[in-house]
Amino acid sequence: MFSKHDQIKGYDDELLAAMNAEDARQEHHIELIASENYTSQR
Repeated sequence: MFSKHDQIKGYDDELLAAMNAEDARQEHHIELIASENYTSQR
């Protein structure tokens, strides 16, 4: 089975570079989304 990168490599190098950059960003940084939780008043 081929990975998504192998299928794109040589076909669209700009897209491959963007995908690699996004993979690296997700691997090396954590994104926390602030939210509020309220418990029900039962």
